[in-house]
Amino acid sequence: MQTTLVPAISIYNIKPDLLLLGLFMLAVKNGVMPGLYVGFFLGLAQDIYSPVILGQNALAKTLAGFFAGLFNEKVMRLDPVFQAVLLVLTVLLGDLVFLVIQLVKSGGSVQMLGLEMVISSLPRALYSLLFGLVPIFWEYLFQTKTKR
Repeated sequence: MQTTLVPAISIYNIKPDLLLLGLFMLAVKNGVMPGLYVGFFLGLAQDIYSPVILGQNALAKTLAGFFAGLFNEKVMRLDPVFQAVLLVLTVLLGDLVFLVIQLVKSGGSVQMLGLEMVISSLPRALYSLLFGLVPIFWEYLFQTKTKR
């Protein structure tokens, strides 16, 4: 999905991270441990498919799944705005971990890391948020009424 569908919907070479979006929704619903496991295996599958350091995506997705799982809906009630902010932060965290490993591997500068976060990661996070708003508000508008 990430390599076949996403290039078709990219805008100015900015692609949403649909795998991380799915991981976020799962981790918020089910908690830290499912977020860790699913994040690791999604990242590992992405590592096997792409030519990066083996484990780079696995570590990034694992930490992102852990972070999102900390805000489990079973523990705390999340409104849609807070979930949207968490989604953006989760995508930024995943990209930050990925880019730090890339920085260490290539010997780049911290300025390049900041520039890459602003130029590439922030638009990717906002574009992922655009796709994430649909399930977030769907859950809020239609599913919460049945829980009461």
